[in-house]
Amino acid sequence: MQSINLENWTYTRFENGPYRSFISMGADLDSLSNDGFLYYVTVMNGEEIEVMQKTFTTLTEACLYANEHYGDWSWMDLTAKKEGCSTCIAH
Repeated sequence: MQSINLENWTYTRFENGPYRSFISMGADLDSLSNDGFLYYVTVMNGEEIEVMQKTFTTLTEACLYANEHYGDWSWMDLTAKKEGCSTCIAH
């Protein structure tokens, strides 16, 4: 089974029909005052509709949550070349 981990979290996600689950990084005033970041596991319906978002203080926790809750979805490597032009992976 493929999973999101500390090395690939910036370019992988899980997909299930129109739903996408991925990890992103951000901050709030508290985390910034402690020189830290937050990690968000987000589920989207398509590209625009956020269904759910859960916040974690460590990347390890975010990866574990994403894999536990969405690991049975299709794993996608967004850097892998797709059908189409040979110089673009945006499709």
